[in-house]
Amino acid sequence: LNKRCKPDDKKALLKIKEAFNNPYHLSSWDSNTDCCHWYSVKCDPETNRIYKYYISWANISSQIPESISELSDLEDLMFHKITNLTGTIPRALTKLTKLKSLSITWTNLSGPIPSFLSELKNLTFLSLDFNN
Repeated sequence: LNKRCKPDDKKALLKIKEAFNNPYHLSSWDSNTDCCHWYSVKCDPETNRIYKYYISWANISSQIPESISELSDLEDLMFHKITNLTGTIPRALTKLTKLKSLSITWTNLSGPIPSFLSELKNLTFLSLDFNN
């Protein structure tokens, strides 16, 4: 099997999985397999970097892990219908300088929309609907 996944991306994804308490939803995230084939992520075919992370309808009881900011090529991030996703939007997301789309909908995140999101200069789509 040709391994395309970049080691830094795999390491970051495994940290995210651990922060989410190893949910069944991420059971395909096995350190012995190519992370470009894992559920909920997409690799860029040219760079082999993770550029999309989307997770929905997952049984996750946690906050958005700061380790998500280690996916330096991330352009598209979505959390949808994860009712036990709590806390606030972490400032660490500002490290995702290539982020174009951020969607956090139907979760139990709370608090005001953080002003630091304005630091995401490439962000062209933002959806924060149906949160607390």
